[in-house]
Amino acid sequence: MKKLIHLGSGFFKQLSRHVIRGRRGMCLISDRHAGLIKAVREGPDFVSPHGVHRYCLRHVCSNFNNTIKNVVLKDLCWQAGSEYQLRKFNRIMDEIKKQDVKAFAYLDAINKEKWTASHDGGWRCGILTTNMSECINGVLKGARRLPVSALVEITLERTVHYFHVRAMKGQKMLQNNQLWTDFACKMFISWQQKAVEHTVTKYSHAQQSASVVTRRQGRHGMNTHVVKIANRECSCGKWNQFGIPCSHAQKVCGAYNISAASMVKDYYDVMAYNNTYSKHFEPVQSEDYWDDPNFQLVHDPTIRTVTRPGRNQTTRIHNEMDWRQTRARQEAQQQQGDSSIQENVP
Repeated sequence: MKKLIHLGSGFFKQLSRHVIRGRRGMCLISDRHAGLIKAVREGPDFVSPHGVHRYCLRHVCSNFNNTIKNVVLKDLCWQAGSEYQLRKFNRIMDEIKKQDVKAFAYLDAINKEKWTASHDGGWRCGILTTNMSECINGVLKGARRLPVSALVEITLERTVHYFHVRAMKGQKMLQNNQLWTDFACKMFISWQQKAVEHTVTKYSHAQQSASVVTRRQGRHGMNTHVVKIANRECSCGKWNQFGIPCSHAQKVCGAYNISAASMVKDYYDVMAYNNTYSKHFEPVQSEDYWDDPNFQLVHDPTIRTVTRPGRNQTTRIHNEMDWRQTRARQEAQQQQGDSSIQENVP
């Protein structure tokens, strides 16, 4: 454990020096490993007021399921953590408490700011898990169990390709006079179309506040949300999380003759996207032009891996997050159905 903490602290020092470089407002999403949490607390970058540390919701649900061992409650745990509205979060937590008091106590003991979107305060930007950072695994897929020189070469080639494809995509968006990235455009237009069905009542012109009532659609709808344009917030929580005016906010912007497009966060801007992938890589010359190293690599034959015919077996330890639990959910739903039928039998 001490070794892990030491390595974690060293990693965060390098991260602070080469990536963060004094910037404020950084959010770190990780699992709840004790060594990692201790290393984060020792550095200033992810501690208030400089930044925050949040937990990966997928890992929280996995740890929760390992303790409670109930796939239905695990699904409710995910719903609670991914819900942006406080009233809906409280309703799901009440359902968990109704089904299992110990399960409720387990989740209630975790700082809600760390694992729930409804209490996050907008730091996550809609990102609930560590999947975004782990997408690099897809870029480097297959770059394993190779000689060191081959690993370096394939890593460089795939990284260069990754940047090149996205740089071309950014140039295409500029040529089409696109304001934001595809993600932001799709979300903004979707909420813009939904805003037509809302009803707005203006309250304060100074605060540019209003209440918005959604249209009834079957069992859903007819909910009232409070929007304050001056504070750039809506009670639905989506504007605060994603940095894009939700359908309720866009409806209020129209009532006050304000451009909702001007309130989209600047990190969705196409120029910001282009700047991310504008860095260039230098081509590597032939080995004949390399500088002579001042060290010698010595091969240790005792640690050579014994090769076997067929596909190499992974050494990664799998857990319940890697297993499909469709059958467990079906069995749980069937049990709930049987119990409800028994309750209705006179």
